[in-house]
Amino acid sequence: MLLILIEIMNVKKSAWCIFTLLSILSSCKKNETTWDVDNTIPLFKTDLTFNSVDSKYLNQSSSDSGYSLEYENLLYSYKINDLQSSDTGIDASFNLKKLRLNDQIIQNKITLGQINPLFNILDGQQADLPSQDQKDLDPTDIDASAFFETATLDTGYLDITIENELPVDLRLVVFELRNKSDNSLVAIDSFANIPKKGGSSSKTIDLKGKTVTKSLVGVVKRLITEASGGLVLVESKKGINVTLGVRNLRPSYAIAAFPTQNVIDQDEGLTLYMGGAEVKYFKVASGRLRIKVESTIQEDMRMVLSLPGAIKDGKPFYQEMMLPGPGGQGVAVTEQVYEMQGYLLDFRGKDPDVKDTVNTFHQVLRVTLDSSGRKLAVGLKDSIRLEYRIESLKPEYAIGYLGNTLSRTGNSKAAFELFKGLSGDMKFKDVSIDFLLRNSIGTEGRMKLFKVDGKNTFSNQNITLDAVPLKSDLFVDKPSFNRGDYTETKVALNTSNSNIKEFLENLPQELEYDLETEISPNGNINNYTDFVFDDSKIDVIMKMKAPISLAIDGLVLRDTQGVDFTKIGNIERVKSGIMFIDMENTFPFGFSLEVEALDENYKSVGSLDVHPTDGVASAVIDVNGLLVNASKSTISIHLPKSKISILKNTKFVALKLKVNGGSSSNVKKIYNTSNIKMNARLQFEYEAKTN
Repeated sequence: MLLILIEIMNVKKSAWCIFTLLSILSSCKKNETTWDVDNTIPLFKTDLTFNSVDSKYLNQSSSDSGYSLEYENLLYSYKINDLQSSDTGIDASFNLKKLRLNDQIIQNKITLGQINPLFNILDGQQADLPSQDQKDLDPTDIDASAFFETATLDTGYLDITIENELPVDLRLVVFELRNKSDNSLVAIDSFANIPKKGGSSSKTIDLKGKTVTKSLVGVVKRLITEASGGLVLVESKKGINVTLGVRNLRPSYAIAAFPTQNVIDQDEGLTLYMGGAEVKYFKVASGRLRIKVESTIQEDMRMVLSLPGAIKDGKPFYQEMMLPGPGGQGVAVTEQVYEMQGYLLDFRGKDPDVKDTVNTFHQVLRVTLDSSGRKLAVGLKDSIRLEYRIESLKPEYAIGYLGNTLSRTGNSKAAFELFKGLSGDMKFKDVSIDFLLRNSIGTEGRMKLFKVDGKNTFSNQNITLDAVPLKSDLFVDKPSFNRGDYTETKVALNTSNSNIKEFLENLPQELEYDLETEISPNGNINNYTDFVFDDSKIDVIMKMKAPISLAIDGLVLRDTQGVDFTKIGNIERVKSGIMFIDMENTFPFGFSLEVEALDENYKSVGSLDVHPTDGVASAVIDVNGLLVNASKSTISIHLPKSKISILKNTKFVALKLKVNGGSSSNVKKIYNTSNIKMNARLQFEYEAKTN
């Protein structure tokens, strides 16, 4: 028989190698050959502490010898990094009513020769002019194409000025303005008693609701002049100057060239809601500024956004963004997101030297319509819509007044991990627990404890903690302005001021508590110099340090580990095997080990024989109970042919570690960092036959 030892990690690869080798040899030999093959596969790794025991196998036993135990358990934690601004911003929309057309002036003249052709003959001569009373003078064309092609006005004004260049006074002028295309009336008004040689009179006409086209006609419906009363120089080319000025034109529909103009212009403070806090400075850990612009107006636009009080790397936040028009029909959508991480926001408002406020940052937002000079058709259905949002703004730190925040837990639960993995009754000597109120929030804090019940989940017994020092409010000061700094208020509970001994001897695995915490219990006494970091919190901690009395052999740690022996392959041909468990122990006492195979329902399918039976020795510790060297040993579990069959049904391996020996005078410290590391592997040998 040829024995080939193959040490590999992958079982399938091992089997392939074996079968390949068997095939080669079977082609060379015709007689039956038997191969014994040795393989090793990893099974599991585990790390056992007092907190990592499988509670399915937890039981109790008596105890009477002493050890010293140190342990911290977080009962409750209140974090204030929930301080954040509610999403807020600006929704602005505008349509044609908010767009304006250019103010324009058109000048036109009605000459003396147009008023009466006779004066053309007398041009340059002295004459005694009689009074005139004429009606419906010839119309004069007025070109308004510089204004628009056509516009129906929602608002607007027409200023008409009549200037008299004649050598006689004007007693009355009735002037009419009409659209040439359909002769519809735009405006009519009368002007009286205008002095000669440069006198003038003005009227303003409201154009609301009027439709005005580019081709207009001016008509003098009636003209009455005074007589000259003597000889005057006749100048036929002088007459009446008509000046038309339009202003504040905002159309409901227009075909026009819109001028460059700011359609949104904001320079002010934007106030955020901070959940009751009043913040002066805000360093952003996360958050974004989102801008979305939708436009059906064909012109391009530009947007400038400046946050003078938002500084990063020494520079204020400033962004320019082009907003292209839709380029035809439809809607142009431009969206941009700016990450605000790392910016320090000055929340004191637009001008803190004049008015120092809170939760308000100065923002300058301008959206400018760029005129291309093209005449565009724009109606009330056309619009521009702007969404400007500050979203999910959370602080790396914030400075100000954090607000008076009161939080009560009600009946809440917390695990007491210390006793999760121990079996056995414990009797404590000189036991004490410190209740710590630990504060890393940059303001004063207060705690009120209403109750703490300790429940043993295996015996269902409840013990209520009765502690005189915890019946009063606990206060804690603010720390210094450094990340990670904290202050503490400590209350020591012992057998003289509480029932802490009885409470702990119940071995509670679960704590039920009701407590209240308060931030800034005395209000804004620090004048806006409180602060909070993103990890700031108030912790309520139970810190235990006590000698515990127990029988060393009564302390038991347990764990279960899943295994899959089907990966071995051809398990029916396995002749024998050995399970090796490498153990590394940092506890100050040794452990013996028991191993049991379990099926998928955690039912035993057989116990396994462990060698050597004394397990692993205790770690080497110094006089203070601190670890010097871990103890290491390897346990072997032999699996003869009779035991191999149980591997087929084994899904879990149950591990039970018992403390080895000791005496009541052997007092040592146990730290919750003590552990046992175990690394299991299986070496097996199986026989393959070929013909």
